[in-house]
This record gives sequence, structure tokens and C-alpha cells, in this order.
Amino acid sequence: MRANKSYQLLQHIADGRFYSGESLAQALGVSRTTIASYIKHYSDLGLDIFKVKGKGYSLAKPLSLLDAEQLTANLPANQPQVFEQLDSTNAWLMTHQQQLAHGQVVLAEYQSAGRGRRGRQWQTPYAGQLCLSILWRLQDGIEATMGLSLAVGLAIVESLESLGYSGLGLKWPNDIYMNGAKLAGVLIELQGQSDSEVSLVMGMGLNVRVAQQQASLIDQAYAQLENDGITLNRNELAITLIQSLNTMFEQFKQQGFAALQTRWNHYDVFNQQKVSLRFSQDKQVSGLAKGVDAQGQLLLEIDGVEHSFMAGEVSVRGQ
Repeated sequence: MRANKSYQLLQHIADGRFYSGESLAQALGVSRTTIASYIKHYSDLGLDIFKVKGKGYSLAKPLSLLDAEQLTANLPANQPQVFEQLDSTNAWLMTHQQQLAHGQVVLAEYQSAGRGRRGRQWQTPYAGQLCLSILWRLQDGIEATMGLSLAVGLAIVESLESLGYSGLGLKWPNDIYMNGAKLAGVLIELQGQSDSEVSLVMGMGLNVRVAQQQASLIDQAYAQLENDGITLNRNELAITLIQSLNTMFEQFKQQGFAALQTRWNHYDVFNQQKVSLRFSQDKQVSGLAKGVDAQGQLLLEIDGVEHSFMAGEVSVRGQ
């Protein structure tokens, strides 16, 4: 990524120290008025930036920015591309997939139009999440993709556990929880035929640090990885997660979801709870959650009979 002037400013102040407007203007070769406009731009995107007379500008907390060189050195097969801002990493890959190789990774500091399930907007704090997408290709048709979003969630949870995080769980079909609140979401989009090559774009948004300005816009309980005041290195996190996803995809390609079913059920946050499964505003069923089957379908016990479901949105009854 070739940094523009405003992003160069952010790189200068990312360490959380104070820098005078004059020194920043000299370093970037712009006017102090332009520096002030850059500061306002990032403040509008949710970054907490102090302005103190006689001291200059400082981020309230140090910021871990994405480093394309470090990512490429550790993930050569994925050829990471890093953008400061995109509408959506998934949308970018879907648009450019014909020119890209299997395994291509795209990351962005900020998404202006990130999407969750059912077309919902996915709130993205500037440099406060790990927003990435990966392009995968499967040769065995759409049917071979069943359970892939669950496999992705499992890879993320197990990878985070390897880094020392605890209280992690999975909500069917594609949410990652920590201590009972949503930490990350997965969105998979695909193109292809039932009996030929399928192109899949896997998008992930994982909360690292959620600023107060964005927190007020989130309509559900959320979790974040940074809670002890120590700035998390998002490059190291990205490398660990992408390596884990690479390994998981190869296992999924060879064995399908059936080989992962038991591991996924171990993390199921709603297992053995009474839940509702909503299909639309007017249609839902309720029952006892019994995990997932070998295809990744949700199992619900309804009036003593076990049923499997491929779609729907799960919630605890009463919520």
C-alpha cells in the first residue's frame, strides 16, 4: 500500500506520543491547516485524538497499523494486499477475483460499507478491527462448501485460544463469541455452478478495540481483544489467523466438515439451551439446541423430535 499524506500523518502519531503541528507539517510537506484537516478526518472516523496547546497532537492510545511488508514476508502464498480504506474487503475481492489467485488476502484499516449476515451493516472502527477477506477456490461444486463458514469460525476460535484468549465460543452458523458477547463475524459469498469450480470469498471482522464513538452504534453486546490497556499487534494477529485459516481450508477440502463436527460442537454457545430459530419476520421455530450435524446443519429438538436446519438466525428464547 502506498501511503497517502493523511495516512502518513497517522503513521507518525501511531505511537501515542505528542507531536507539534509544525513538526508534522514539515515531515509531510504540507501546511499546518492541512494537518488540522487530517486530524479532523480521523477524529470523524472514530479515533480519539488529543489536541493540547503547546504540545500538539496525540492519539489517546497507541495504534497498531497494518504493515504490508511484515504481512507479505510471513504470508507469501497469500500475497496480502493492504488498503487504508475500502467499502468492503469482500466486495473488492468479488469484483477482482478473475485476476487473482487462490489464497489472495485483502486487508483494510477501515471499511465504509462492511456487511454482516442478511445485508446488515457491520460497524468498523478505524484500525480497531481486523478486517480481512480471503479468496478460495473449490473444484467440487457448491455442495462441497457446506459447513465452510462453521469451519472458518472454528479455525478462528482455536487460533485465538492458541494465543492465550479464553471464554471463546461459536454461535451457529458464523459468529464468534467471547465471554458471552460477539467478538467476530464471518461472511462467505460464492460464485459457481453445482458441479464445477466454485469461487468463495471469506470475510472476517474481528473486534480488537472498539472506540466509544462506535460502541454507541452497536446494537448488541460485543467483546474485544484489547481490555488490559496493552496495544495488540494486529499484524501478528493477522498472520496467526490467516495461517490457521490456510491449514483449516486444506483439511476442509480433503475431509469436509464432518471431520470438524465434534470440535465445533465443543464450542457451541447455545448447546442444550432452548432457542428460537428465525427464518423471517413472521416465521420462526423454537426448540432445544443439540449442536450441528456432519454437514454443519443446526439440530433442534422440537416436541421430542430432532430436526435439522440449513438456514435461520438463532437467539435465546426471550431475547
